[in-house]
Amino acid sequence: FVPYAVNVAAREANTTVQPFLPLAERLGRLAMALADGDVHDLRIDYAGEIGDYDCGVLTLAVLKGALGAVTDEPVSFVNAPQIAEARGLRVTETATSVSADFVNLITIDAEGKRAVSVSGTLLGKHARPRIVAIDGHSVDVPPSSYMVVVHNTDTPGMIGRVGTILGEADINIADMDVGTNAEGEAALMVLSTYSPVPSEVIDTLLDVEGILDAKAIELD
Repeated sequence: FVPYAVNVAAREANTTVQPFLPLAERLGRLAMALADGDVHDLRIDYAGEIGDYDCGVLTLAVLKGALGAVTDEPVSFVNAPQIAEARGLRVTETATSVSADFVNLITIDAEGKRAVSVSGTLLGKHARPRIVAIDGHSVDVPPSSYMVVVHNTDTPGMIGRVGTILGEADINIADMDVGTNAEGEAALMVLSTYSPVPSEVIDTLLDVEGILDAKAIELD
């Protein structure tokens, strides 16, 4: 990956691509957080109308979000490629004008100690950002400052248990969606909350039978 201009700024992006910048940055941060920050390959695919445009600035936004999740040094459009190179992070970008389910779709595949995939798009005339897939599960939630991602077995009562644990910790849920994988064997809960979710609440979730993994993620 070679950025088309190392001094690129958000205002220089094509008017079609520019609205996707905040989404791209948050998707990058989400992917890196779900992968526990241990990523050596980052593949970014642009599908749909945006695939016909130069998406280099979106890739920089993805990098800015991803690297901002794992380093204390300030990450910008200018220094993101250098920080990625220093960390041994390989970045590849693909684009196609074909998108099966959405007018536009950004998909990030992160490879490291674990494999992670996240997809997002902008919906409607107001271009509302949405997370539409995580690890092969179809979901529909807005990216927000505070999120919880729960992998669990597809058994009754799981939503209630998660909601009860968060409620007992005085954490209010702003939005939530549940998706199953293609085989219908495992489910994924994605929740946005009004406040950060402490690590001890995540530990309580992980103690619940049927919850395979749970992560609290801050996207800002």
